Amino acid sequence: MFDQVAAVIADVMHVSRDTITKDTLMVEDLGVDSLEMYRILLALEDVFDAELRPATTDWKVRTVGDFCNRVKKAMSENI
Repeated sequence: MFDQVAAVIADVMHVSRDTITKDTLMVEDLGVDSLEMYRILLALEDVFDAELRPATTDWKVRTVGDFCNRVKKAMSENI
């Protein structure tokens, strides 16, 4: 799952996939703004066929690993 999440983020942000780890900070390291965050979110929903629901109170995404955890949670809720 991490590889797919990292590939999406690398594609949206136009960075090398090799520079992304689970601890990579979305804003501080990659410079992600709110529009790019939304584009990443939509792309991940398409890749994983899951609704990530960013409006929920538990939506906190600071690192790439946080995105992985959010996708895992969304996928388990869709079962």
